[in-house]
Amino acid sequence: MKKKSVQASINTDKALPHTMDSNLKFQSLTCQIQPSNLTCLVGPHRSQLRAYLQMLAGIAKPAQGTVEVLGQQVSDLDQHAWQKFRSQIGYLSGTAPLLSVEHGLMNVMLPALYHTNLTFRETADKARALLTKLNCDFDPTAYPAQLNSFQRMQLTLARAIILDPQILFLDVPFNDLGAKEREKMASLLGEYKVNRTVCMIGGLQYPRFLERHAKQIIFISECNIMSFKSWESFNQTDDPEIRDLLSFL
Repeated sequence: MKKKSVQASINTDKALPHTMDSNLKFQSLTCQIQPSNLTCLVGPHRSQLRAYLQMLAGIAKPAQGTVEVLGQQVSDLDQHAWQKFRSQIGYLSGTAPLLSVEHGLMNVMLPALYHTNLTFRETADKARALLTKLNCDFDPTAYPAQLNSFQRMQLTLARAIILDPQILFLDVPFNDLGAKEREKMASLLGEYKVNRTVCMIGGLQYPRFLERHAKQIIFISECNIMSFKSWESFNQTDDPEIRDLLSFL
């Protein structure tokens, strides 16, 4: 009996993100991102990588080509379908600030208050339990400005996964973290990527995480897009653009 093929979490066909006012050249992306795998987009221009990441996450529709996420064509979603779709997607950004006027617990609760029918008390209990699982050793009612960079990233991760998303997008998760904090963040992400599809940028800030977990590396530059099946194959390529990028590590 022929085995049924596993449907990819994300399929793109000649997809091109909206480039806004960027002076960079963008290439069309055709790829498959498989379930329960970690895929990392790497390249010399972080703003360019972010445009592709947001396209893959369904935050921005493609300028051309198709992006299919969890079996749904992103360009075909109306507002109601898009809101339901977004509840299945977690997005962690090291550059997107937490709400400074809300304490940490409320920052984590907000997605669940918006997308679910849980009561305020039920949502608070779920958020507290999640913060405990993430080993948050600070007062959850502290405001972001009262916390250090790693504690804020713990809150950001909790906010991204409180809805138990099928896919988790990581936008520079090691941003502004010191060496020991990056190691602790990598440990958390390694645990919470289990049974989840993860797509990220900013992995070159902590290559050990990619070496251990990445099943696909997609290199994106103004001239080329190349896919590799592991960190090892990416690290061993002779491509001059990639060698130049790796020389800065």
